Amino acid sequence: MTEVAASGRRSRRRRIVLVCALLVALAVPAAAWWGQPRLAEGSLVAPGAGMTWANDGVEDTRMIVRGRPVATVTATFSIRNNGRLPFTMSGAGDTGNWLARQQVTLIPGFPGDDATATPVRQVTVRPGDEATLFWSLDMRCQPPLAEGASMSVEAIPLRVSTWGVPADRDLVLERPITFAGAAGTTTAMPPEDCVDG
Repeated sequence: MTEVAASGRRSRRRRIVLVCALLVALAVPAAAWWGQPRLAEGSLVAPGAGMTWANDGVEDTRMIVRGRPVATVTATFSIRNNGRLPFTMSGAGDTGNWLARQQVTLIPGFPGDDATATPVRQVTVRPGDEATLFWSLDMRCQPPLAEGASMSVEAIPLRVSTWGVPADRDLVLERPITFAGAAGTTTAMPPEDCVDG
């Protein structure tokens, strides 16, 4: 009788341990999914130096840069926090090769909210709030695009953190930035001072 009772208790303990382990295994990914940063394009999208709008006859569909119109092209976006937790943006994420010379500065809210606001390298955005992102790209250091060639930037990678845990997240652009080679664009490679390392 004692052996049977002890065996029953061990079996019950195993089931409890198994159920607890299963709950933890399900809870951790669910909490990570629930709390992950969700960036969305906000209500402000504005082309800056060297950019114009491309229009399909009904609306502006994308920003376009033809050739190398200026040394540094710029654009302004607002970023909305569509997640459930605040996150902190701290600049550009891993950009790969073509966008290696992009720069990002930020201010809380919109430029119109505080015209004297100074751009900063880091800003915290609460759920439902927006922050303004100033984006620029040094064109002098970009590989050349031949006439008729193009490439598009569909998303801007940003470095964000929630609860101090850093991650790269993309700000997906509803209206992308397209770079187009223009007639007479030089195909010379970027100067040596553009090479990192």
